[in-house]
Amino acid sequence: MTVKFKVSAFAEAAKAVRNVPGATREIDILDHALLRAGKKQMTLTMSDLDVEARATLDCEAGKDVLAAIPRAVLEFFIAREGSGEDAGTLEFDAGMQAVVARHGKARLTMQILKGEDFFLIDPPKTDWSLTLRANELCDVLKRCEKALGQDANRYMLHGPFLHINDGLKLIGTDSSRIHIIDIDDPDLTGELPRRGEIMPGVILPPKTVKEILRIFSGDESELKLSGTDRLMLVEADRLRIASKLIDASYVDYPRMMPARAEARVLIASDALLRAMDGLLVVPKSDTKGKRETSRAIRLTVRDSHVELFAKGDTGDADDQIPAANEGVADGTAMTFDARFLRDAIEAANAKQIALHPPADFGMPFHIAAGEGAAFVIGQRRQ
Repeated sequence: MTVKFKVSAFAEAAKAVRNVPGATREIDILDHALLRAGKKQMTLTMSDLDVEARATLDCEAGKDVLAAIPRAVLEFFIAREGSGEDAGTLEFDAGMQAVVARHGKARLTMQILKGEDFFLIDPPKTDWSLTLRANELCDVLKRCEKALGQDANRYMLHGPFLHINDGLKLIGTDSSRIHIIDIDDPDLTGELPRRGEIMPGVILPPKTVKEILRIFSGDESELKLSGTDRLMLVEADRLRIASKLIDASYVDYPRMMPARAEARVLIASDALLRAMDGLLVVPKSDTKGKRETSRAIRLTVRDSHVELFAKGDTGDADDQIPAANEGVADGTAMTFDARFLRDAIEAANAKQIALHPPADFGMPFHIAAGEGAAFVIGQRRQ
């Protein structure tokens, strides 16, 4: 049995699925791709038991083929992806125990496993679906990614929350900060699932987010997201990701957020980032003598500028940059983690940000940058 295809098309499909298994490649069959070929099309699928990626490409086959082929076969053709329209073949023996991969005079012979033994996530009968551009989905995922939690005891914070709350939003939080991004004009049908009294939505696992960003970044084609309360599909024309969802209720994050003050101070993003970088050259060590990667900066609002201050082990640093004060009391101070503010500024992706001070000392403060995105940062001690 022989399957024939364009090497470039096979290589593109193979690259889309090959990284999914990760550490689970220690399970023999998960170091294989499920190949299902018909007369004119075939699919390559790889899985880690929680996330599954499937790519479709054109082919010519004399009869249907189902087999689990080693990852090495994918790498064989990926190494030859520059061959363009050149043809490659996979030749399976009569007993379906081995495959020979050929391209020109190059040949690779490998043993294969039974395709029937490959684990597949059964596509669910979906309760909800929405459509949006791949680049738009990747953009909102990237803007929430750095705010995701890492606490092993709060696994519901490990992935972003896709939910309904005065429109469709994506949120990332580690309980010390919150990134909230609006998803504009999605074509949503059905209803997102609800757990208890928490607003309707689903939590995407971090591995799924990673695969979506890897496969679809820069792609402007239309995607369809659909699923149930436990499974989700992300489908493009010839690519599909199937994933389990995080089986947990999300935190009631609106209760963590103070009301946003009308008063604000407007600061150029680049100027604020440069000033913070200048302050952080002062060395600061933790209680174990290691250089701190997370540093506190105090920002004090004045009538026409803001003052920045950072404390180090053997000295201090301060700076001031121009700012437009719109109703903030002179001397109002906010102390924050420099990394959190940098992440928020980069996620805002705006030339200017607005800092809204908290109503009470020590409470979180808001950052805004135009419509469709908001960021909340908890204060910390200097």
